[in-house]
Amino acid sequence: MHELSIIQALLQQVRPYTDKNIRRICIEVGGLSCVDPDRLQFCFEMVKEEAALSKAELVIDNPCGQARCNNCQKLFELVRLGLPCPCGSYNYTLISGQQLTLTEIEFT
Repeated sequence: MHELSIIQALLQQVRPYTDKNIRRICIEVGGLSCVDPDRLQFCFEMVKEEAALSKAELVIDNPCGQARCNNCQKLFELVRLGLPCPCGSYNYTLISGQQLTLTEIEFT
């Protein structure tokens, strides 16, 4: 379960701010990142007490991937790797979907 190590890395990033009463931590987990948002949430709930974040909430945005087809030049949504462009081509460039980003820390 690599989600636990991801949460541990996230907690390292927010540690300098724990004295400011963190209310919400927002992250973006791309749909093509091979990271399970439900497992991330579970791992966060499991360790938040010991990280002095007992009142904090983890908010996960999970956008689908996007790619640009090199044949028809259209931008399209890619829900998982290995699927073709709507035109049928597999010749495309991945634009987004593999990100794992801390986007916001909200304080009380």
